[in-house]
Amino acid sequence: MTEFDVNVSTDRLKEIEGIVADAYDRMTQSAKTIGAQGEQVALAYRGAGTATAMDNYANLAGAGSALGEALDGLKSDLNLTGEHGQETDVQAQDAMRRAGSVSQGMEG
Repeated sequence: MTEFDVNVSTDRLKEIEGIVADAYDRMTQSAKTIGAQGEQVALAYRGAGTATAMDNYANLAGAGSALGEALDGLKSDLNLTGEHGQETDVQAQDAMRRAGSVSQGMEG
């Protein structure tokens, strides 16, 4: 086992997927909200600070979007891991059944 190997049950993985999906949805919504607030700043202020404030909000919105994209990638990776884990579980169960059938056949 390497330092990156993790043993997680498929049920636990589904819970983790739900947490990541929720975080993705929240981050995406937050990025949209921050972007909209940047536009409101432009309406509320007039003067030299307006451009700086808008840039700050745009940067925050961009960072939020980037984090949302990273969470979406993590969600996809978890889905693939879960699918692979379920396939492996089914294969292991099938192998155990076959092994049990073979050993019973040898006894009889």
